[in-house]
Amino acid sequence: MVEQLPTAELRQRVIGAVRRHWVKPEVIPDSPPVAPGRVEETACAVLDTMLTRPFRVGPLPAAEVRGQLLQRVRYHVARHQPVNVTVGYGPLKNPNAVAYSRADWAEFFALCHLVAWHNKVQAVYAPGLALHIAFDDTTLVMANHADKGLMHSYMESIGTLIGLLGFGQVLTATMRHSYFAWLFHFGLYQVANYLVRRWERDPAHRPQVERMDEAARRNLVIPPALSLSDQAECVRAASHRYRVYWEALQLSGVTRSKKRLIAMYLDGRQHHIPQQVALHLTSLDKGQVTQPWQGAGALIDNEHGKLEPTVLTRGRQERYHIRMVTGLDFGLGPDFEQIAVATANPGAPHEGADSDPGTAPVLTNKPA
Repeated sequence: MVEQLPTAELRQRVIGAVRRHWVKPEVIPDSPPVAPGRVEETACAVLDTMLTRPFRVGPLPAAEVRGQLLQRVRYHVARHQPVNVTVGYGPLKNPNAVAYSRADWAEFFALCHLVAWHNKVQAVYAPGLALHIAFDDTTLVMANHADKGLMHSYMESIGTLIGLLGFGQVLTATMRHSYFAWLFHFGLYQVANYLVRRWERDPAHRPQVERMDEAARRNLVIPPALSLSDQAECVRAASHRYRVYWEALQLSGVTRSKKRLIAMYLDGRQHHIPQQVALHLTSLDKGQVTQPWQGAGALIDNEHGKLEPTVLTRGRQERYHIRMVTGLDFGLGPDFEQIAVATANPGAPHEGADSDPGTAPVLTNKPA
């Protein structure tokens, strides 16, 4: 067990794990275009590579969805361009899980995983991918009344980290929903609110509404002085506003570009209207699905001799024993000079359980 290792030995294990995941983007500046007769074959190979299990959540897309994804890939292959992918991203750290809103090891591993995805594609198609992170800042302002200062801190830190990692050739983080969502006030929100309320009144949707309410609770900062009934209303209202924004986004057509692929973490079931034509990605590594902004980045003992990246959400923090490893020097700044190493805590609730947000600690990214 890593928790029993001497500090120096554990530090070397941590350094090895970080360097194993810190891939460099493969870039070929000059490559011949794909011959017209091979565009279809190459586009199919690119899409198949993008959908490989280490990077995909859920089953392979149905034939109709695959056809629409292929159309977007084919567009870029025929023009010998990198395949454009917009990756949806949260605009701040979950304040119920951590006491800061800056990129940490969760974002480090997530960005490395995206670059590994590009490298996988680049091996079959020289231009590879052009990955653009799009922060859904308007969603959080509207649904959760999130602090704009915390969002600015987080979004800026992602851009800074991309630069420090040397990922700028294939990865950008400059798009924000707020650049276009102001247009939704001119009628779309009113229509969306009507459609969402009609959807919510359908008894068949009650289980999904309850799941979305629970997800909203985990992301909200609820004033402790509120009564239980007022807390429930606060959660319900935030969950409703989230659906209204998503409905307006779908009505706008912004996500239905025939030239750009949309990618998101999880499998899309978190939305009342699924984003059908989308790539659903693993987050930090193969098998990892937790969004990086939902907690603190850490390494976890997989009990098979390796340290693997993970996200310590609020619910996970009391299920693991945490040991901080300090004195790291990767040239990424003070937020990356230490990392939590997690080992299973015997007798703790199972992985699917969610702890009470009022009882679990809130992690900082400073050593204890």
